Amino acid sequence: MDFRDRDSFAFAKEITKPFGVIEGVLDWAKKELTGEWRWQLVEPSSDIRLGTYMFYFDSERDYCAFTLRWV
Repeated sequence: MDFRDRDSFAFAKEITKPFGVIEGVLDWAKKELTGEWRWQLVEPSSDIRLGTYMFYFDSERDYCAFTLRWV
């Protein structure tokens, strides 16, 4: 996977999820998204705190699908 600066993506979305959920988000993204995308761990989740994750997209379609599914 090539490194790309986050500013090079057209769309970005921050999400918060409980412990153990990010794996499902990533599995879904790998199957459903069609354009280039990346994700970044902002704050890890724990049993008492939601994790914060930033997702970056080139495609408006992917951004909209992700937002509808995970926000």
